[in-house]
Amino acid sequence: MSELKKILVVDDNSANLTVINGILSSAYKVYPVDSGATALKFMERQCPDLILLDIEMPDMSGIELFKIIKSNEGLSHIPVIFLTAYEDTEKEASAYRLGISDYIRKPVNDVILLAKVKLHLEISSLRAAKQKGY
Repeated sequence: MSELKKILVVDDNSANLTVINGILSSAYKVYPVDSGATALKFMERQCPDLILLDIEMPDMSGIELFKIIKSNEGLSHIPVIFLTAYEDTEKEASAYRLGISDYIRKPVNDVILLAKVKLHLEISSLRAAKQKGY
Protein backbone atom coordinates (compact mmCIF):
# COMPACT_ATOMS: atom_id res chain seq x y z
CA MET A 1 0.00 0.00 0.00
CA SER A 2 1.33 3.43 -0.90
CA GLU A 3 1.95 6.14 1.64
CA LEU A 4 -0.88 8.63 2.15
CA LYS A 5 -0.37 12.06 0.59
CA LYS A 6 0.22 14.86 3.10
CA ILE A 7 -2.18 17.79 3.10
CA LEU A 8 -1.29 20.89 5.13
CA VAL A 9 -4.42 22.85 6.06
CA VAL A 10 -3.85 26.41 7.25
CA ASP A 11 -6.85 28.20 8.75
CA ASP A 12 -7.22 30.32 11.89
CA ASN A 13 -10.74 28.96 12.49
CA SER A 14 -10.67 25.69 14.41
CA ALA A 15 -14.16 24.72 13.19
CA ASN A 16 -12.95 24.94 9.57
CA LEU A 17 -9.90 22.82 10.42
CA THR A 18 -12.15 20.20 12.02
CA VAL A 19 -14.53 20.08 9.03
CA ILE A 20 -11.73 19.83 6.46
CA ASN A 21 -9.90 17.21 8.50
CA GLY A 22 -13.12 15.20 8.70
CA ILE A 23 -13.58 15.34 4.93
CA LEU A 24 -10.00 14.47 3.97
CA SER A 25 -8.64 12.25 6.74
CA SER A 26 -9.95 8.95 5.35
CA ALA A 27 -7.92 9.40 2.14
CA TYR A 28 -5.01 11.65 3.17
CA LYS A 29 -2.71 12.44 6.07
CA VAL A 30 -4.02 15.84 7.19
CA TYR A 31 -1.93 18.35 9.15
CA PRO A 32 -4.18 21.16 10.42
CA VAL A 33 -2.44 24.33 11.63
CA ASP A 34 -3.93 27.63 12.76
CA SER A 35 -1.44 30.22 11.46
CA GLY A 36 1.03 31.04 8.74
CA ALA A 37 3.91 30.98 11.22
CA THR A 38 2.98 27.47 12.35
CA ALA A 39 2.69 26.39 8.70
CA LEU A 40 6.21 27.67 7.98
CA LYS A 41 7.58 25.78 11.01
CA PHE A 42 5.84 22.62 9.77
CA MET A 43 7.36 23.03 6.31
CA GLU A 44 10.85 23.35 7.81
CA ARG A 45 10.42 19.76 9.06
CA GLN A 46 8.52 18.18 6.19
CA CYS A 47 7.15 18.99 2.78
CA PRO A 48 3.41 18.56 2.23
CA ASP A 49 2.06 17.29 -1.07
CA LEU A 50 -0.62 20.00 -1.16
CA ILE A 51 -1.59 23.05 0.89
CA LEU A 52 -5.11 24.30 1.61
CA LEU A 53 -4.72 27.92 2.67
CA ASP A 54 -7.19 30.37 4.16
CA ILE A 55 -6.77 33.84 2.64
CA GLU A 56 -7.82 35.92 5.67
CA MET A 57 -5.86 35.19 8.83
CA PRO A 58 -4.48 37.47 11.55
CA ASP A 59 -0.72 38.09 11.75
CA MET A 60 0.07 36.64 8.31
CA SER A 61 -2.50 36.50 5.52
CA GLY A 62 -2.76 33.52 3.21
CA ILE A 63 -1.52 35.72 0.38
CA GLU A 64 1.63 36.62 2.34
CA LEU A 65 2.25 32.96 3.18
CA PHE A 66 1.63 31.97 -0.44
CA LYS A 67 4.27 34.44 -1.62
CA ILE A 68 6.78 33.02 0.88
CA ILE A 69 6.04 29.47 -0.29
CA LYS A 70 6.41 30.35 -3.97
CA SER A 71 9.68 32.22 -3.37
CA ASN A 72 11.22 29.15 -1.66
CA GLU A 73 12.80 26.80 -4.21
CA GLY A 74 12.17 23.76 -2.01
CA LEU A 75 8.46 24.57 -1.60
CA SER A 76 7.47 26.36 -4.80
CA HIS A 77 6.35 23.15 -6.52
CA ILE A 78 3.62 22.46 -3.94
CA PRO A 79 0.08 23.05 -5.23
CA VAL A 80 -1.76 25.63 -3.12
CA ILE A 81 -5.54 25.92 -3.03
CA PHE A 82 -6.97 29.04 -1.42
CA LEU A 83 -9.95 28.68 0.90
CA THR A 84 -12.11 31.75 1.30
CA ALA A 85 -15.52 33.09 2.20
CA TYR A 86 -15.10 35.84 -0.42
CA GLU A 87 -17.73 35.88 -3.15
CA ASP A 88 -15.87 38.57 -5.13
CA THR A 89 -14.76 37.28 -8.53
CA GLU A 90 -12.12 40.02 -8.79
CA LYS A 91 -10.44 38.68 -5.62
CA GLU A 92 -10.60 35.21 -7.16
CA ALA A 93 -9.07 36.47 -10.41
CA SER A 94 -6.37 38.26 -8.42
CA ALA A 95 -5.53 35.01 -6.61
CA TYR A 96 -5.18 33.16 -9.92
CA ARG A 97 -2.91 35.94 -11.22
CA LEU A 98 -0.68 35.30 -8.18
CA GLY A 99 -0.32 31.69 -9.32
CA ILE A 100 -2.53 29.67 -6.99
CA SER A 101 -3.55 26.21 -8.16
CA ASP A 102 -7.23 26.60 -7.30
CA TYR A 103 -9.81 28.43 -5.22
CA ILE A 104 -12.52 26.94 -2.99
CA ARG A 105 -15.28 28.96 -1.35
CA LYS A 106 -16.39 28.40 2.25
CA PRO A 107 -18.41 26.79 3.55
CA VAL A 108 -16.52 23.92 1.98
CA ASN A 109 -18.49 21.38 -0.03
CA ASP A 110 -17.02 17.92 0.59
CA VAL A 111 -17.44 16.68 -3.01
CA ILE A 112 -15.77 19.78 -4.46
CA LEU A 113 -12.95 19.71 -1.91
CA LEU A 114 -12.19 16.02 -2.51
CA ALA A 115 -12.32 16.42 -6.28
CA LYS A 116 -10.01 19.46 -6.37
CA VAL A 117 -7.51 17.95 -3.93
CA LYS A 118 -7.39 14.73 -5.97
CA LEU A 119 -7.04 16.65 -9.24
CA HIS A 120 -4.16 18.83 -8.04
CA LEU A 121 -2.32 15.92 -6.45
CA GLU A 122 -2.57 14.04 -9.77
CA ILE A 123 -1.32 17.06 -11.73
CA SER A 124 1.56 17.46 -9.29
CA SER A 125 2.49 13.77 -9.64
CA LEU A 126 2.44 14.03 -13.44
CA ARG A 127 4.67 17.12 -13.35
CA ALA A 128 7.13 15.38 -11.05
CA ALA A 129 7.23 12.32 -13.31
CA LYS A 130 7.77 14.50 -16.37
CA GLN A 131 10.67 16.29 -14.66
CA LYS A 132 12.23 12.92 -13.91
CA GLY A 133 11.86 11.96 -17.55
CA TYR A 134 9.19 9.26 -17.18
